[in-house]
Amino acid sequence: MIKQVLKMSSILSLVVALAVTAVSANPTNTLKANIPFDFSVGGKTLPAGVYTVTPMSMPNTLRIRRDDNREGVLIQTDGSQTRRDEDRTKLVFRRYGDQHFLAQVWTADDGTMCELRKSRAERELMKSRAKFLAKSVAEPEVVSILVQ
Repeated sequence: MIKQVLKMSSILSLVVALAVTAVSANPTNTLKANIPFDFSVGGKTLPAGVYTVTPMSMPNTLRIRRDDNREGVLIQTDGSQTRRDEDRTKLVFRRYGDQHFLAQVWTADDGTMCELRKSRAERELMKSRAKFLAKSVAEPEVVSILVQ
């Protein structure tokens, strides 16, 4: 009898802990954007589509997930910086030719910007372009996608 009571109280404690975690992890500033091109983030290439960007409960972590749940990635950022000079929520990409790399996530509601680290693929692409192109041409183009 005592074993059953202990087992039930353990299960109940686990359920309560999971419920509290689920409530605290429910983000208030989830972003949704239609990205019209394939892009790379965290070493993974994601196809064009509608994506949701969600801050996670772990510090400096974002989940980027396609709406059909077929593609997604968890990515560590270099942290958030408060910058009041941006009034639009947007995703910022660096474009090299036809390759796009997610670089920043701007949130207008709280005036923050999350900077994403350059992946190995992007760093290698930058090096190879710098060898063959003039500096002005080797620099990436910045592409912004406004968030819905």
